[in-house]
Amino acid sequence: MLKVCIISCGMIANAAHIPAYKHFCEDFEIVGVSDINPEKAKNTAERHNIPRWYTDAEKMLDECRPDLVSVCVPNSFHKEYTALVLNHGANVLCEKPLAFTKRDACELFELAKKKGKVLMACQSMRFTPDRLAAKRYIDCHGETDFYYTELSRIRRRGIPYWGAFHIKKISCGGAFIDIGVHMLDAAVWLTGNSKVLSVCAASARNHAEEIGDLAKSGALTGHVDSLRKFNPEEMDVEDFSAGCVKFENGAIMNFKVAWATNMPEESSLKLVNKRVGIHIPTGEVYSGMDECERLEERPESYPAPFSGHFHIIENLRDVLLHGAEPCVKPEETVACAEIIEAFYRSANLGREVFVSEL
Repeated sequence: MLKVCIISCGMIANAAHIPAYKHFCEDFEIVGVSDINPEKAKNTAERHNIPRWYTDAEKMLDECRPDLVSVCVPNSFHKEYTALVLNHGANVLCEKPLAFTKRDACELFELAKKKGKVLMACQSMRFTPDRLAAKRYIDCHGETDFYYTELSRIRRRGIPYWGAFHIKKISCGGAFIDIGVHMLDAAVWLTGNSKVLSVCAASARNHAEEIGDLAKSGALTGHVDSLRKFNPEEMDVEDFSAGCVKFENGAIMNFKVAWATNMPEESSLKLVNKRVGIHIPTGEVYSGMDECERLEERPESYPAPFSGHFHIIENLRDVLLHGAEPCVKPEETVACAEIIEAFYRSANLGREVFVSEL
């Protein structure tokens, strides 16, 4: 039985992490939760029958001595709390993105290695049936050398108006690091292109005054415990981004990501090498002039709003108890951090930024 603690009791902790741990209750026991807001910590503990709640995460770590901690704090605090947990001798599952600079990502993985602990970024959107089908096809057929990738993650009106996603000092960025990082991670994972050369990008804030509903803005259950009043004047992050990533092997990846834009809703990946072109989510695989087949999808193993967290936590169980390989590898997470850092530099400077500059 692995003892688990949760740091920060917002939507993602209550709707994703805690249900996933409870699903694997034979292997995980949630022994404590913490949040700087005592009402949120208390309510989360009572709702999920968790024995202890705290407003001080370090006190919780000292008293509960967990084996594994989910770090669910806002983005700008990921490094601080991940390091705190590692230094207290626990393994870490940190909400995405783990880090926003190459240096921070490398420092955290070096600390985890020094402490002999597992550190994993919660890149939960790899585990949709269509992406898993693509991964099985790629592995089965030995497909490599993808020279072109295209990703689109578009919400028509999906700016998160709950929490502080729209405030840079708390979130570190906007649509690109909120929903774009899931697509980046999936692309790096599927293609194996993790050695980044450069990024050329642009971003904009166009629709801060136009918001949709909770589910369309990322709260998939349609419920948030404490809905913060949204002030569009506070929004200092991008709601639209586009650009190109170049890799050391010559591959390129074009992307567009939006919380809000006048385009159709879309969540798609296109992967191309000399033999095949794979389109997700259609499942179409193109090869030759008129040849087209479809990927074989399997039913979702965990029919829940945040099913990807169940897959991640199942893997963590196998890593910690049975020595399995982590499904989200450090080099993939570092590549995402490099792209994120280079993206924001490029958008600010108005030019291509090379990873060697970081």
